[in-house]
Amino acid sequence: MHIAFFGLGNMGFPIAANLLKTGHRVTTAVHRDPAPAQHLQALGGTIAASPAEALRDAELIFTIVPNDNALLGLLNEGFLSALPAGSVVVEMTSASAAAAEKAAALCAARGVSLLDAPVSGGVKGAANGTMSMLCAGDREVFDRVTPVLRDIAGKLCYVGSKPGQGKIIKSLNNLLSAINKTAVGEAWRMAEAHGVDPDAFFDAVSASSGDSAALRASFPKIRSGDYAPGFTVALMRKDLELAMALADGMTLPLGEAVLDYYRRAREFDSEDSTAVAKVRYPDKA
Repeated sequence: MHIAFFGLGNMGFPIAANLLKTGHRVTTAVHRDPAPAQHLQALGGTIAASPAEALRDAELIFTIVPNDNALLGLLNEGFLSALPAGSVVVEMTSASAAAAEKAAALCAARGVSLLDAPVSGGVKGAANGTMSMLCAGDREVFDRVTPVLRDIAGKLCYVGSKPGQGKIIKSLNNLLSAINKTAVGEAWRMAEAHGVDPDAFFDAVSASSGDSAALRASFPKIRSGDYAPGFTVALMRKDLELAMALADGMTLPLGEAVLDYYRRAREFDSEDSTAVAKVRYPDKA
């Protein structure tokens, strides 16, 4: 299948590379930094002179950009007018439900379907093809593109017919992830203060009711102090703000507390989101 791909970041690049590995023809265009597109070209991808040129004859269009503004900026008049009629946009950005709804409406006006399909699983999941996709949109469109999505994801979750539902669930998933990561950091800080052996801590908790995916993924980074970025602090804070914007008057103390943690972690914005463990509130006197 001919696929146009936009957004070769930490998550997007391995997804595009996996599409190439499974036999699809992938075309992209340089945004700011030419290096990711050139790297994809070295793997067999094609670099078009412009986004509109990349869209020529594409059957599927994948987009995964940083935020609402980047998504709606990509869907400018030149881009929209170049969308092939009958094609499908698979929109994977961690954005707001409102942005997904607007994007879907813009595409529909051109005779193009949009599948709201944010992803979860981190860079490792994207690279290994084991990530999950939270898909919302027309069921027939989802069924039609499922064979391609299975080439890049280990779990496909169809979550509803309305674009935006995938974005909401992704935001809430990341709210839970951030709460768990922050809790792991706090628990280890207390364990360390009491002289607990890190191996004993991990072995005991990972075999007990305190076990979680966050513990298994985050604790080795916290213990070693290796916060090489996968999903960054800045991106996690953005997703937390999206999640908390959904509260609509509800009081959510845990959500508010973890968002405060990530706001205090701004100095670590370019590091992995696990670096929230380095945040220190003033201790009691």
